[in-house]
Amino acid sequence: MKSLRLRLVLLTTAAVAAVWLLTAFFTWRSALHEIEELLNHPPATASHMREERAELAGEIAEHLLAPMLIALPGLALVLVVAVGFSLRPLRRLTEDLATRAPDRLTPIDCADTPREIAPLIERLNELFAGIDRALQNERRFTADASHELRTPLAALKAQAQVALAAGSEDERRHALEQIVAGSDRATHLLTQLLTLARLDADSGQAMHELDLRPLAEEVLATAAGEAIAGNCELALAEGDARVRGNSALLQSLLRNLIDNALRHGGARQIEIAIAGARKDVVLTVSDDGRGIPPSERGIVTQRFRRGASADSSDAVAANSPGSGLGLSIVSRIVELHGGRMQLDDGAGGRGLTVRIRLPGVN
Repeated sequence: MKSLRLRLVLLTTAAVAAVWLLTAFFTWRSALHEIEELLNHPPATASHMREERAELAGEIAEHLLAPMLIALPGLALVLVVAVGFSLRPLRRLTEDLATRAPDRLTPIDCADTPREIAPLIERLNELFAGIDRALQNERRFTADASHELRTPLAALKAQAQVALAAGSEDERRHALEQIVAGSDRATHLLTQLLTLARLDADSGQAMHELDLRPLAEEVLATAAGEAIAGNCELALAEGDARVRGNSALLQSLLRNLIDNALRHGGARQIEIAIAGARKDVVLTVSDDGRGIPPSERGIVTQRFRRGASADSSDAVAANSPGSGLGLSIVSRIVELHGGRMQLDDGAGGRGLTVRIRLPGVN
């Protein structure tokens, strides 16, 4: 890889050396001619000798200045050409960026790139790759979201048509109840979609030092009504820890984990535990429901991906079909907090244990 600095130094040195040698050559020729004239025709007296020497010195000085006056503009022209030649990689980069379409995010060619601008091109290529990933994620999110929203809307329309065509009050009431339930599911899906979109759009959430136990208590209190309706017991084990994070995001994380266990896991008991482990804090949410088979744990954190157990036909799953966003929201929040998430079997091999490690605060 060539160096732009070295190229400029070499070309500038060559230009100055050429002008200097040319000036020295003409000065030497002129001085030699004057000295030969003086030696061939020596002055008759000492005063004439002094006059001749003064005249010779003036002519030498004149011969020194004349080539320089001619050479300096030439030197400036040569330097302009040399600098322009040296900066050709920058001009090529400028032209490439100026002619790029907004959706053209292919890497910039790094061949024959000077060392000084190679880091700039590398950062630009990393930026293009990041923008391309973001655009691809947005396109996939838009396509998946439109597909997911189409299903509940179609179901609402079908139930509304059933209600309009119902021949009895019982049929009409049942259809209207299904519309209410479908509206609740659509609202839940939209809430998750907006949460996920907000997490993708803003990765610079404000982080503060906070205690996890008060957050867990607040989330459990909020979920108590739904847990009672589902005949599920909520528990918070002893222990607390301090982390640096965003309280709203961490509450959303816990709400999604509890909601998954209540809606789709068929849990009868859900427990949150908080413990410190060396420099990390371990936040554990475990339940005794159906759990997630090990073969499906690699895909359930992906967006709009559901495990087969979440689509089973028991009453809980049938009444609350999932959107495949809950664990992806949890995974994204964990990522924003610099943590790690692990899915394991629950106690006794039944249910699911979600173990989250977050950086602790000493």
